[in-house]
Amino acid sequence: MKKYRDVYLDYSATTPLLPEVLEAMLPFLKEKFGNPSSIHKFGQETRAAIEIARDEIAKLLNARQSEIYFTSGGTESINFALIGSARALKSEYGKDEIITSMAEHHAVMETCKFLETQGFKIIYLRPDTNGTISLKQVEKNLSDKTGIVSLIHINNEIGSVNDIYSIAEITNKHKVIFHVDAVQSFGKVRFDLSKLKVDLLSASAHKIFGPKGAGFLYVRSETPISPIIFGGSQERNRRGGTENVAGIIGLVAAAKIAHTRIDENHSKVSQIKSYMLSQLQKFGDKVLLNSPIENCSPYILNISFNPEYFDIDENTLIMNFAIRGVAVSSGSACTSGVLEPSHVLLSLGYDEKRSSSAVRFSFSPQTTFEEIDYTIEVMEEIINLLQRK
Repeated sequence: MKKYRDVYLDYSATTPLLPEVLEAMLPFLKEKFGNPSSIHKFGQETRAAIEIARDEIAKLLNARQSEIYFTSGGTESINFALIGSARALKSEYGKDEIITSMAEHHAVMETCKFLETQGFKIIYLRPDTNGTISLKQVEKNLSDKTGIVSLIHINNEIGSVNDIYSIAEITNKHKVIFHVDAVQSFGKVRFDLSKLKVDLLSASAHKIFGPKGAGFLYVRSETPISPIIFGGSQERNRRGGTENVAGIIGLVAAAKIAHTRIDENHSKVSQIKSYMLSQLQKFGDKVLLNSPIENCSPYILNISFNPEYFDIDENTLIMNFAIRGVAVSSGSACTSGVLEPSHVLLSLGYDEKRSSSAVRFSFSPQTTFEEIDYTIEVMEEIINLLQRK
């Protein structure tokens, strides 16, 4: 029986915890256990650690410490940004329209669906064939009722990159709140929020070798936003609940490491992706490229198995990779196991068959060329097994 090896190519879903990150977290899982809201020394010790962490994140973004709110991760940050800001804008200014795209992460899509039930009008922009939203599209759809524009920076399924700098100039000019889902870009791309005029930015720790259950929302000063979690007065009365101190410490440790290696990591991962693209050519038109060649993150590569040759769905594909030791996904990890065509690929104009036979490979600096070679071997085996005879 052939011996398979383990290859992890699902880093956009989650990443392993770095040893240095775990080491930074351990004291706050053991002896430094105080509740940050307590006034005794045990509580004040963890309170100080949180405020130092907040300052560290702010420095990485060139933002103010008071603009960083710690959350349980990307999904909560997105919910907080959209629901909190939408409610505040409607209450204070009567603005009840939100512009987003048809290719957003489900955390944005489902939040927008909820807001529709609350009386908000959602305008869904269709991306171009490269998966991006143009400046003209945004500007054309702005009105005096527009409260928020919410767009993903790096698409989690295909890796396309939206020009958030240009879009921010337009939203800033029209005094519209701009929310950026930066879950796939924070720690991989540098942000200077003194120059990038976004109002809200969501990020998560576990995409950059930090812990699950930790993230933050950047809220530019004077941006209207209401709390969506009620309880205590934590996070300056905007996010109730005892803070996940160890998670916050892990988030900051991972973010600092990632930022010191952004250029080095980008170079490594670019080489890996280029190599895989070159190896995929051996399969000709049996494999279709869904990620754009230009203006695309090196961390993500999305392909479909050409329906002209295959009658298969993404779960069959992913299972075939998995039993041979290769961990990949169909797109968002939040929807794995759901037998539906990718809404992102459908939004690009691809049919259901192509959108249902997609596989996402996502890389990290830990990915090796040998792992890519093995993955290509596995793909060849799967193609020979599953293509129509």
